[in-house]
Amino acid sequence: MKSTKYEFYLLIIPLVIVEFVRGAYIISYLPSLSINPIGISLAIVGVAISIHFIGDTFANFVMGYVIENIGSNKVLHLSFAVMTLSLSLFMIWPNSFTLIISTLFTGIAVCPIWIYLLTKAAGDKRGQRISVVYLGWLLGLGAGYVAMNYLVQFDIDNLLWFLPCLTIVAWIIYSIVNTGNICVEKVDIKKQWDITKELVKSSKVVVPGILFQGIGMGMLIPILPIFAMKDLHLSTNQYTLLILIGGASLVLALIPLGKLVDNVKNKIILCIIGFLIFATALFALGSKPSLAMIITVVIVLGVFYALFLPAWNSFIAGYIPESLKAVGWGIFSSLQGLGVMIGPTIGSIIAESYQTMTTIQGSGVIFGVAAIFYFFYAIRKQRENLKTDG
Repeated sequence: MKSTKYEFYLLIIPLVIVEFVRGAYIISYLPSLSINPIGISLAIVGVAISIHFIGDTFANFVMGYVIENIGSNKVLHLSFAVMTLSLSLFMIWPNSFTLIISTLFTGIAVCPIWIYLLTKAAGDKRGQRISVVYLGWLLGLGAGYVAMNYLVQFDIDNLLWFLPCLTIVAWIIYSIVNTGNICVEKVDIKKQWDITKELVKSSKVVVPGILFQGIGMGMLIPILPIFAMKDLHLSTNQYTLLILIGGASLVLALIPLGKLVDNVKNKIILCIIGFLIFATALFALGSKPSLAMIITVVIVLGVFYALFLPAWNSFIAGYIPESLKAVGWGIFSSLQGLGVMIGPTIGSIIAESYQTMTTIQGSGVIFGVAAIFYFFYAIRKQRENLKTDG
């Protein structure tokens, strides 16, 4: 069957639904178990979230080989089936073991739709299509997160059953719209490993920052709801509103600040400022401020992340050799994924052993260390440039 003109854009719908399910289940519902316990400890929740991202990262690494041997259509149908079953498993038998199994296989099952769409994005409009894919990801993940934050406060019986049902809807839409298998470029594993080593060696200065970000942000995922409600004394609606305010601040500031970043030659200064703002904001939240101050901090975080993101990406791009541009971003994404794997487990264990405030402060320390690291790097780089000019 030939590809239709609108096939690619219609296939974004299953992605949005799948990411909605992930946002609702992994990013919102699991952390809420610390507030609405069902006999699962905060440490187990953190491990389950880490396991999810481990499954996702592992699947990204091997899925190309699986699709090459089985065919994308069979892999996609299998992934929808696995996701539906893994979500249903925890609904039927809610305990620590089924939670970890469920999050692991959900992470693995999310991956194929990404590879399928990114491969489908080839052609003259590749940049535009990739932007649509990432917009679908943000829309689905954010909507799922906000929707579950709102629904979970009502203590609805069997609430989670709408997630496997939505997955089946995504599966049906994919089955109707899909026009056949995709071709995946063959990759030699040894060659990929050699490229990874070469890239890390040539751009080793960015690796600490990538890991600092992943770990620092990952630490916050399992403890944010309990911190917001028990330490900051926010209601569920206030917490959800703050998430929307922060997201809106980021989206509104991204384009104008992206243009500003393009006009700044020394991108590392903006990165240092960003790390400092993140650290300061987290310590400010740790002081249990008023609601007005919390809103201010959230807006500042959103705006400065909009400044930090293009500056950091430009900084990284400057360290990727031209010959490795094609695979460089994928490798760096995997490195950040490594940090996100570790972060939730660290954050939840610290919170359970001490308190959630300690996790917030620990994350702030990590961002502060990143700022100090790159401050001294910037000084050394400036001295090297002066010697070269002299």
